[in-house]
Amino acid sequence: MSKAGDEIRLRMKTMRRSVLAIALAAFAASGGTLQAAPLPSQIAIGAVETLTGDNSAYGLSIRKGLELALAEINGGSLLGSSKIRLVFKDDKADKQEGISVFTSLINDEKVSAIIGPTLSSTAFAADPVAQKAGVPVLGTSNTATGITAMGNFVFRDSLLQSGVVPGTLAAAAAKFHPQKAALLFESTNEFSKSEAEVFKASLQKLGIQLVASESYSKGDSDFRTQLGKLKARRPDIYVMSSLVGEAIPVLQQSREIGITQPIIGGNGFNSPAVLKNAKSAAEGLIVGSAWFIDGTAPKSRAFVTAFRKLYGTDPDQFAAQAYDGMYLMATAIRNAGSAERSAIRDALAAIRGQEGALGTFSFDENRDPVHPSVTLTVKDGRFVLFQ
Repeated sequence: MSKAGDEIRLRMKTMRRSVLAIALAAFAASGGTLQAAPLPSQIAIGAVETLTGDNSAYGLSIRKGLELALAEINGGSLLGSSKIRLVFKDDKADKQEGISVFTSLINDEKVSAIIGPTLSSTAFAADPVAQKAGVPVLGTSNTATGITAMGNFVFRDSLLQSGVVPGTLAAAAAKFHPQKAALLFESTNEFSKSEAEVFKASLQKLGIQLVASESYSKGDSDFRTQLGKLKARRPDIYVMSSLVGEAIPVLQQSREIGITQPIIGGNGFNSPAVLKNAKSAAEGLIVGSAWFIDGTAPKSRAFVTAFRKLYGTDPDQFAAQAYDGMYLMATAIRNAGSAERSAIRDALAAIRGQEGALGTFSFDENRDPVHPSVTLTVKDGRFVLFQ
């Protein structure tokens, strides 16, 4: 070997020893614990919601919940001196638009995670983009079967239809003792189709005969023909799955043609926009919910107070789920001690027993939420506990 080569190797060995000595000194100075790199001063999180169109009532409510939580988090000590920057994108309730904005957030904005999208149908199209890129995505309003099955980076804090509908129907059955039911749902939406199947299975389990089933397509506005066919079968109860844009005329036209039996609506009916626009036609509507505005849990009451102070209006279930979703994401970042995508994913998956507006919250092994639901009904234009 050459003399020059020996000198180079000697210098490299000396350098490695110096680096090791510095690292050991830092380790000793820290009290014998390794210190994680500090969080960046700003952490970008995407928020993909339906902010325009017929179903914007959900997305706009979600945005308010996210922004309220964001103001509290950035103004508090949860993340130290680090701040979260929410990058909002309107998916317009369109699958291709959802894919496009997910791609933009991941590749251009370099977000650490994504919250959204609003509708399950958009999630089925866009979430695989995040999964492939290794970006954690947290749905706060996706309830359809199969959402989290798309991959280990996909989470939701919104209760599954299969975790809400059976309890809602059981509560209604205990009060009304129905023998026959009729079903109306949208056949062109994954959310509604999935919920319709849950309704069918739950009715069967309760021993209630499904005597008629009718469907409609996205964009329809006249449902009298379908409703008339259902009414002709003389059911004791009606079960319906619709998004807010159709839920309003469905209720109005049901009452117009003389349907007086109890109507049990799916998650899409669970919005103040339905009550406001359907007015008296919504009286008596029964829905299952992940949250109740008059709940007594301290975190829920604090959320309601803060929401009213900031916006001058009442929050709904979608705002509550978004509010907690923002805190879940911030907690995961804090626990991970990192803005790195896979670290946030792992920290989200580990969350158990976190207190929030929804109550005591945990993710299960499938990254689905674990917390109780409630059954509500509409009385005098507002949701109250069903009894």
